[in-house]
Amino acid sequence: MEYIFNDVLEIKNGKNQKTVENSEGKYPIYGSGGVIGYADDYICDADTVIIGRKGNINNPIYVSEPFWNVDTAFGLVPKREVLLPRYLFYFCKKYNFEKLNKTVTIPSLTKSDLLNVKMELPAIYEQQLIVDKLTRIESIINLRKHELTALDTLIKARFVEMFGNPEANEKEWKMNTFGDICTVRQGLQIPISKRLTQYEDDCYEYITVQYLHGGKEREYIKSPKTSVICTQNDILMTRTGNTGMVVTGVDGVFHNNFFLIDFDRNKYDKDFLVQYLKLDIIQADILRRAGTSTIPDLNHSDFYKIKIFEPPIELQKQFTELITQVDKSKSAVKKALDETQLLFDSLMQEYFG
Repeated sequence: MEYIFNDVLEIKNGKNQKTVENSEGKYPIYGSGGVIGYADDYICDADTVIIGRKGNINNPIYVSEPFWNVDTAFGLVPKREVLLPRYLFYFCKKYNFEKLNKTVTIPSLTKSDLLNVKMELPAIYEQQLIVDKLTRIESIINLRKHELTALDTLIKARFVEMFGNPEANEKEWKMNTFGDICTVRQGLQIPISKRLTQYEDDCYEYITVQYLHGGKEREYIKSPKTSVICTQNDILMTRTGNTGMVVTGVDGVFHNNFFLIDFDRNKYDKDFLVQYLKLDIIQADILRRAGTSTIPDLNHSDFYKIKIFEPPIELQKQFTELITQVDKSKSAVKKALDETQLLFDSLMQEYFG
């Protein structure tokens, strides 16, 4: 049976948190993007769904404890005799709230528009069956993601065990700077009008941050200079914007936001260097050197000043062997994750359209 939100839920407006804010408070304070502090009081009861009123309007959050919502977030409280909280949450995850946005600057929703959202609502017992199935699959997805994180943590721990801390250099390796062991070159900045959307002869994929994150369709560059072409055995690192992101294993033409790090392969192994650049202490150094402006920007000379130790190449290659084994495990977990995510997505489509 079809209902509108006004029939099956109440919307609780958020309020300014200043009068209740307390870092040691019992109740979380939620904005449209998540927890932003703690409070001594709450507005919404447990098992409420948050929808952003302004800004992040298409990212529903399920909250299983009482909380205070600020004025940029609505609290959707279901009438439980007809609508289960988790069912509402899954519906909201599938629903495109962007189509209710009427502004051209900051995305916004109105209470009146939300109350008129239509939804098909099966009986409570059917809702529970759907929720149980989706929750089970989501728990498997989260388990797979945890496994991937654990494997990444294993690599970091093994790196420190084998080579020590770069700052302390307790193993007394020879110290260099990146200026001693490599040169860097930037990629290609090219207008959208000159990018191809279909592959042609002598074309290369255009490697951008957006493309790597899956947020952009493939684009191609025809007949580029060799200086902006990378292979899977190269190391790229973002120099501006999302500064410090390390990328390897890709072929194509790399964007101007990247450095290609052309290093001395007689002294350094690629996988060792990739992991070194990903270390928290090195990432912090990279960001510090990139500056604190709105868009951090790491220049060549500052990158060259970053220190790096030089363990024996044979030991670096032993580390690469470990990474190869871990990567096999990660590939198996990633395959299982992708399959489970596909099942979840197909069920969400089946239940909520």
